[in-house]
Amino acid sequence: MSFRLSTEARSYYRQINEKSTTGEFDSLWDQYYLSAMAGIKDRSRVPEDDEPGEEFVTDVIQAYDDQKYEIYSTLIVAEIEREGIPWDEKQEIQDMMLKILDSSSHTRLSDYGTTVLNCYAEKGFRLIRSDITAPPELDEFLEQYQSFLEGLD
Repeated sequence: MSFRLSTEARSYYRQINEKSTTGEFDSLWDQYYLSAMAGIKDRSRVPEDDEPGEEFVTDVIQAYDDQKYEIYSTLIVAEIEREGIPWDEKQEIQDMMLKILDSSSHTRLSDYGTTVLNCYAEKGFRLIRSDITAPPELDEFLEQYQSFLEGLD
């Protein structure tokens, strides 16, 4: 399975890079990460049928390798809470973890886990775009993004 970022998301972030005189995103993964974290924080994702089709990478890039388990743990917590699984239901939580993770996969995510993360990223992008409608320069975007995330509480 691959990580996916929709054409609309790529276009939105490309506009930021093109307009910005204060820097650019280093990679598509940076854009994916910001989108995924927004969806995860909001505990909302697009349905699996709406997973973006546009693949961009099959593995977590080196710059994020040290953080991948933190990303995966936030994904698991988001799914547990989104599904309404009580925290004292240890077996259901373990089942969810096993559904999302796969120790034999090079990413350590199952195909389902990758799909779900892609769905959180797509929803997160849609939330970002609805809040930060005109893509600003990168520094402005990051300031607005932080305020946006704080507002998701």
